[in-house]
Amino acid sequence: MATTTRRNFILSSALAAASATVLAACGTSGEASDGKLPAADSYPIKPDDSGTKAKWSEEEKDGYNLITQYGGATLSYSPESGLGIIQVDGYAFKDLNGNGVLDLFEDWRQSPQDRAAAWAKELSVDDELPLMLHSSVMVEEAKDLSAGGEMAVSNQFDLGVRTALSFATQGDGKSQSDWNNACQAYCEAKPNSIPFNLSTNPRDFGKFPTNLSLAASFDPELAKSVADQISKCYRAVGVTCLLGPQIDMCGEPRWSRITGAFGEDPALSRDLTRATIDGLQSTYVDGKDTGWGAESVGTQMKHFPGDGAGESGREAHGDFGKFNVYPGDNFKATLVNFLDGGLKLDDSTGQASGAMTSYSIAYSKDEEYGELVGSAYSKFKTGILRDQCGYDGLICSDWGVTDDPGGFVSTPWGVTGLTKPERFKKIIDCGLDQIGGGSDLESLKAAYDMLVSELGQDGADERIRESARRILVTYFEPGLVDNPYTDSKAAVKLLEGDELATTARDAADKCIVLLKNEGNVICERSQKPKVYVPVKYTPAQAAGATGNTATGATMKLPIEATKVADCLDIVSDTIGDPTGPADQDGKPTYQESDLTRLTADQVADCDFAIVFVDSPATGDGAIPNGDGSYTYVPKTLQYRTYTADGANVRKTSIAGDKLADGSQENRAYFGRSTTAQNESDLDSILNTVELMAGKPVVVVINASTPMVFSEFEDKVQGIVMHFGAADLPLADILGGKVEPSGLLPLQQPADMDTVEANDEDVPRDLVCHVDSAGNAYDFGFGLDWKGVIDDDRVTTYAKVAPLTEPQTVSIQL
Repeated sequence: MATTTRRNFILSSALAAASATVLAACGTSGEASDGKLPAADSYPIKPDDSGTKAKWSEEEKDGYNLITQYGGATLSYSPESGLGIIQVDGYAFKDLNGNGVLDLFEDWRQSPQDRAAAWAKELSVDDELPLMLHSSVMVEEAKDLSAGGEMAVSNQFDLGVRTALSFATQGDGKSQSDWNNACQAYCEAKPNSIPFNLSTNPRDFGKFPTNLSLAASFDPELAKSVADQISKCYRAVGVTCLLGPQIDMCGEPRWSRITGAFGEDPALSRDLTRATIDGLQSTYVDGKDTGWGAESVGTQMKHFPGDGAGESGREAHGDFGKFNVYPGDNFKATLVNFLDGGLKLDDSTGQASGAMTSYSIAYSKDEEYGELVGSAYSKFKTGILRDQCGYDGLICSDWGVTDDPGGFVSTPWGVTGLTKPERFKKIIDCGLDQIGGGSDLESLKAAYDMLVSELGQDGADERIRESARRILVTYFEPGLVDNPYTDSKAAVKLLEGDELATTARDAADKCIVLLKNEGNVICERSQKPKVYVPVKYTPAQAAGATGNTATGATMKLPIEATKVADCLDIVSDTIGDPTGPADQDGKPTYQESDLTRLTADQVADCDFAIVFVDSPATGDGAIPNGDGSYTYVPKTLQYRTYTADGANVRKTSIAGDKLADGSQENRAYFGRSTTAQNESDLDSILNTVELMAGKPVVVVINASTPMVFSEFEDKVQGIVMHFGAADLPLADILGGKVEPSGLLPLQQPADMDTVEANDEDVPRDLVCHVDSAGNAYDFGFGLDWKGVIDDDRVTTYAKVAPLTEPQTVSIQL
């Protein structure tokens, strides 16, 4: 076992011999320049004597020391932590366990897999169990690691936890980099010096396109280049694990997490998945794939085996949306993105380093898709990866699956009758390696004791060691063990520089879809147009079933006029002082009468109007009754009130809990009504049409789901759809500086009847809206300045039927 003795074993002769030359950071495992790779049975290896010439140099950085080597890995460490550096064959290595010799897991010349196996063998079960907790941190910008109360990161480090998701991502590059370094130094001073693996959900660096935006480009190479840039940003602030990409197939148009995924078509999503994971995991030098390196970020493709078939579009964060259903018998199609995409990469890292399970229960009355439990508890689902595909990467549960209902995130679907230790034990039995959001070491240890009772000490230890090995591989692959520290100056230069913003803008330009362009209102222009943009008024919103908080009314110009002044000459309404009811702080809130709209005379010289709206806010599909039950209502894709009484509306839900009398709960909503929370967006469109009195009106839609266009399409001249684009890319298109090239990654339904008729697990099965120009808003449709786009992208993805199962492996259900 590793000793707790710490020594700073730096050879004075090595320092004296080191050259001042600084090489580019390597940050990964690999052979030394002389090609020698010690055999596993030769370890441990004693350090060089003082006469050996060093092949490395060391410099002091801001809070850490950096070691660069001639043909070897770059190392970093804190001189305050007590970590020792030893020299073998002229190279420097970190003495992680403080025993004064080079162990195999300390040797960066060995593969990540071999190093991880050797380290897992060295560690005790008490060391390994905390590695299985993928926790959360709320404070990221302060160097005081004790901030945050019970959730203080120092408390978690003291327990042995070494992987955590940061929910605090708004600090500048320096503060985030400094915080990472403080965390690394704290962990480095502990026995074994296991570094901190910082994970993140997808972050918005410089307004890079979202996954759904990239899907609109239909361009895997663009997705790869964006992912490559984003991985550089992550590594600049210490992030080495992305909880993503999200690659769920979105066959259900009402599902609320569509924006995080690559659209509804399995083939397009597969190719974008491959490209994105390649861009994140591989480090590219002069455009050449060098595999794992200093700019690599490990991925956890999610949410396996797909979470997008929620019944009636409800989402599995809540009990009301915990069931995925497969009325089209199309379960295998949900696997395409994972098995043909994430496990079959084009570049040299080979496959996604990790996978995250979905929350949902795959529902079938005969349990065709396994036990009726959430995916983390399903041997059927994890068996697809482990047994049928031979996947040996890390598998992590999504957040809160072991927690009792009522917590911040608590999703123990199908296992509420189990104790927490029993839940942990069931997850381990299913082959998972980490519990997402977990910090309950006591329950995990109790689960281990159950494992000992079942398998014996050796068997239980072998099972825990197996997970520890997989976890540690993800530490070694991106070079985290050797070089965990970050340069705050470099982070600031990258994250706050103009180059990043320009790159993001250029990428986003390719992800905006022009749907309607009557009279070529959107066209190449030599002079910027004068446009009227109405102020966007958003009424107060009540809290929802998923826990989103109530919000007061807001009123603002939906685009920053000064920022886009090179593209658009904007005139707008006048916002007065708020005169509405006081909020909880006693301050008056806005009401619509506080807004003075421009008159017809005032907009008469405008070239056209631009109305910025959001797609209809669908709601959760469930209203809490206050006793833990819900009243189910339709999720709507139209603005005005929708009553679910058509012929295609189910009167009996497919899925539901078993009731006390043995019957099944009915989650159907036949006859009930819903109005979009942002119905006022439609009013804004129609009011602007009236105000413009025949002059062109362009509607710009920030879409989080598909939508019904028949409420306004025939009344406007232009429609632009985007999926979270920033002001400048939108202005590039609207002002005629950039020709639109995006294509619809989602079908747009003709009405709610076709939405009700669709099968949640089947993509591209809607009757699509046909506009006044005769164009169907189908998957792959889009316009440029010349008309309907019909290029290789359309031929490759839109003119073929969607895939129904993986092509690289045959899956048995």
